[in-house]
Amino acid sequence: MEQMNTAAAKPIRCRAAVSRVAGQPLEMEEVEVAPPRAHEVRIKILCTSICHTDITFWRMEGNHPSIFGHEAVG
Repeated sequence: MEQMNTAAAKPIRCRAAVSRVAGQPLEMEEVEVAPPRAHEVRIKILCTSICHTDITFWRMEGNHPSIFGHEAVG
């Protein structure tokens, strides 16, 4: 079995646009991202965008806090 790179096995900190309240402006925050689990990989995201689905969930109550933007380039 291949061993995982020790740097990849640690949590990382990065900046994200976080939705804290439905329909309110996103807040840029530093967040901690857990290390990848089995069958997952970590990639460096260069840019991301918000799609119609993100906007729909951003407007809905009960989905916060959330980080939207699954349309990514890495």
